[in-house]
Amino acid sequence: MNRQANRIDWIDLGKGFSIFLVVLGHVVLGLYESNKFLEYNNLLWVSVQVIYIFHIPVFFALSGYFFKPLNSFKDFKYYFFNKSIQLGLPYIFYNIIQYILQSIGGNSVRNPSSFTDLLNIYKSPLGVSWFLYVLWGIFIFLGLLSIIIKDKIKLFIVTLIILLIVNIFPNDYMIIQRVGLWSSVFMLGNILKDFKLKNLKYSALLLFFTILSYLGIWYYFDFDNRISYYLPRIWGIIFFIIVPFAFIVFSNLPYNKFYKYFVKYGRDSLVIYIIHAPIVSVTRIFLLKIGIDNVFIHIVLGIIIGWFGSILILYVIRRISCINFIFYPTNYIRIEK
Repeated sequence: MNRQANRIDWIDLGKGFSIFLVVLGHVVLGLYESNKFLEYNNLLWVSVQVIYIFHIPVFFALSGYFFKPLNSFKDFKYYFFNKSIQLGLPYIFYNIIQYILQSIGGNSVRNPSSFTDLLNIYKSPLGVSWFLYVLWGIFIFLGLLSIIIKDKIKLFIVTLIILLIVNIFPNDYMIIQRVGLWSSVFMLGNILKDFKLKNLKYSALLLFFTILSYLGIWYYFDFDNRISYYLPRIWGIIFFIIVPFAFIVFSNLPYNKFYKYFVKYGRDSLVIYIIHAPIVSVTRIFLLKIGIDNVFIHIVLGIIIGWFGSILILYVIRRISCINFIFYPTNYIRIEK
């Protein structure tokens, strides 16, 4: 079946495919950091770099696609509350579960968190929850800024200036450093909303070969370091190449089973993001404990259990109201003007 995909469809497709790459990325990175597969370290490391220059930058850009400037500080009050509820409850829940699972895991956990760490999640998120923390910060920062600056191009320029500042003068406050870094990528997604992305085959090819060239330069000149989500410096230019490439590809894909599958789970991508990490970690630890040391078995089982385990839990979440409330709080609580 073929049909013209609408904007919401391909945005959900992008989120669905990106969250699948997040699961894959954590499987591969976990294997690399376990130091159990040294003969495959280079292969794992290159795979991590390829995945990590793609999934989170694209996620931030897709999150910014529908951003709209606010009209007044009164609007900001409702906006602040709704964004804090939408992202805050899942954030707190994840951090509590992460702490409990790490406490149960004991010596099997590479970087265990203390109770003090749990109390400090207002400034230092545990595990993968940093994305929710930073996304909330971006929404709040740009929402406030948009009361004064309505034009999205001007907003984008401001975020680029801030990106330059945090790269030259980095700081240890995550909410400042990473919001400063990722706001420009978020706004790039918003800017691209105004561009016609259909039938740009040659542009996509040019961007693709630019990405390959970037990876080649990284391989020969900075192989020991993967892309940083804290201080990428000049290497962060890849974010502004990857995002247009991904948007062009997603918006031009044929409407087929692959498309529909990832559209379906793209609508719940943030929930899958929250619940996949413990599943992937437990799977890796269990497989190592029972003596499975084949890296390819780890990758295949890690993806299968991490992905479908997350989907199974998602199915349960949708059917239990009290749990559904935690992951979809604005379906139950929303302050209107």
